[in-house]
Amino acid sequence: MYKRCFIFTIVVMSCFLLRAQKVASDTTINYYESVKEAWGLKLYTAYRHNAMEIRHDNSSLKLLPNSPMTLGVGVSYKGAGVWLGVGLPHTDERIRKLGKTSRLDIQGSVSLKRLSGEAYLRYYQGYYNSNPDDFVTWDKDYYPQLPDLKTLSLGFSALYILNHHKFSNKAAYSRTQIQKRSSGSILLGIFINYDASESENGFFPSEFPDSISSGLDISAYQYFATGLSFGYTYTWVISKSFFVNGTVNPGLGYKDIRIKNSEGIQDIKRNANLQLAMKASIGYENKFLFAGLTASTLIRNMNTNNYNIDMATEQFRLYIGKRF
Repeated sequence: MYKRCFIFTIVVMSCFLLRAQKVASDTTINYYESVKEAWGLKLYTAYRHNAMEIRHDNSSLKLLPNSPMTLGVGVSYKGAGVWLGVGLPHTDERIRKLGKTSRLDIQGSVSLKRLSGEAYLRYYQGYYNSNPDDFVTWDKDYYPQLPDLKTLSLGFSALYILNHHKFSNKAAYSRTQIQKRSSGSILLGIFINYDASESENGFFPSEFPDSISSGLDISAYQYFATGLSFGYTYTWVISKSFFVNGTVNPGLGYKDIRIKNSEGIQDIKRNANLQLAMKASIGYENKFLFAGLTASTLIRNMNTNNYNIDMATEQFRLYIGKRF
């Protein structure tokens, strides 16, 4: 998963850079305009989760929470905004198939002319294995579940937008500005991430034979990383009503990882860290309303002598709104 994402990053960045070369360099043109004096009201639905993939030898264990869809409302004024939402309850049938997940999910962001920042806190308890057929012949109508598996993720990132005279991050995501002409920018930033997970019964479903689960003996892990990022973002204004934005932001720095097995033996490693953040936005605009779809993912990796663990924090949001 990690290698495929970096190949995708190179391709996307190349496409955006080639497209950006076609944009005129005339700084007298107004590339975006502000609508922050207008009140904005948004209705949205969102889906967020922390995914995990543990690889050992030729085995790959994929774990997901049973995250609910969220319905909510957002209000913005003078460049600031607040989003409030509630998770939709799962049906009994979905809980039977995927298990029950308890969660606490808090996220905040700020978008200025030159700077953009994000912070999040995510806690989940209750996961299921999404690929049981890779280990055993699975003919049951539900997925193997790990109800006591807990994950905690904390993160902060800040970006400086070099080409802030022509490119507006607000136009692509907070929608308090309107990008009138295609443009992009190099991004320079910092990041701090912390992840922790534990399970008294291990990370392997109890439905699998001991002969298989013995190869993936993990009871807990901790991950801390910090560093600098260098990326690129570009908004292609297709027409007065439609735009597409893409952002790729690789990060390089330092990480400290600790993985514990069922006997309490801990493997500690400190080395260079490489992570990848990606965002995309598709938007519609007219004088009556605006709408859009945004998606983001942050991929981190832990590797020791025995395991390779990919963690992905993902979010998808579909919204429609009106300015007053």
